[in-house]
Amino acid sequence: MTIYIDTLIFSNTIIDYLLLSITTKILKINYKLYRIILGSLFGGISSLTILLPWGNFLFNFVVKLTIISITILISFGYKDKMTFGKRTFVLFLITSLFSGLILFMLSIIKSDFIMIKNNIVYFNISPILLIIFTTISYFILSIIEKIRIDRKDLIHKITFIFNENKYSFLSKYDTCCNIKEPFSGNEAILVERELINTIIVPEGKIRIIPFNSLGGEGLIEGFLPDELYIDNIRIEKQVYIGITNNIFKNEVKSIFNYKNICE
Repeated sequence: MTIYIDTLIFSNTIIDYLLLSITTKILKINYKLYRIILGSLFGGISSLTILLPWGNFLFNFVVKLTIISITILISFGYKDKMTFGKRTFVLFLITSLFSGLILFMLSIIKSDFIMIKNNIVYFNISPILLIIFTTISYFILSIIEKIRIDRKDLIHKITFIFNENKYSFLSKYDTCCNIKEPFSGNEAILVERELINTIIVPEGKIRIIPFNSLGGEGLIEGFLPDELYIDNIRIEKQVYIGITNNIFKNEVKSIFNYKNICE
C-alpha cells in the first residue's frame, strides 16, 4: 500500500485527538484545548515512525511508551509522578485497545484502505471521510458516556468572571459538598488554586469560609465572582468561589453541590 505522508499525519492527528479526549473523560482531567490540539499534532507527526524498520518487541514498546509519555506532557503538563504515570498508562491502554480493535477488524474483513504497522494506523481514505467517521465515533462515545454515568457523577463546566478576567475549569457534582459562607449562608464551589492560579483577589473581597469535609477541617479563602456560569448557563444566585490548596488527592480538582446551586 502506498503511504501518503499528509494523509498519515492528518489521520493520526484526528485519532490522537479522539484518544486524548477519551482519556480526559475517563480520568476527569481539567485541560486546555490548545494543549490537547498540540498533543494531537505531536502524535500525528510521530506517526511517521510507521516508515521506520522497527526491531523487536521491546524496542517497539519503548518507542511507543516514549511517544505517549511526551504526548501526555504536551497535553496535560507534569504535576507529580503518580498523576503522570496514571495518565500515561490510561492513554497507553486506550491506544493499545484501539490498535487491537483495528487488527481484529482486519482479521475479519480484508481491507485495502486500512493498514497497521509499528502500532501506527494508516487510513487510505480522504480526509473528509475521516473527519466524518471520527466525528460520528466521538458523538457516539459521548452519548454512551452520558447514558453510562449517573447525574451525581457528572463533571460540569464552571466559568466565572472576576475583575474583567474569565476563568474556566471542570467541577464534580458532590452531594456531600455543603460548604457555605457563614454570614450569608451562600453556597461555595471549591476549586484548587492551581486551576485559577493567575487570579488576584483584593483583601477587601476575601471571605474566610470554614469547612469540615474532604477528609479534614480548616479555613479557606473565598470570594464572590462578578458573573458565574455552570454549563454555560448563568447562575443568578450569589455563589462563592472557595480556593483550596492541595486538598484534593485525585484527578478531580473542584467540587460543588449541583442540586443546591442549580435546582
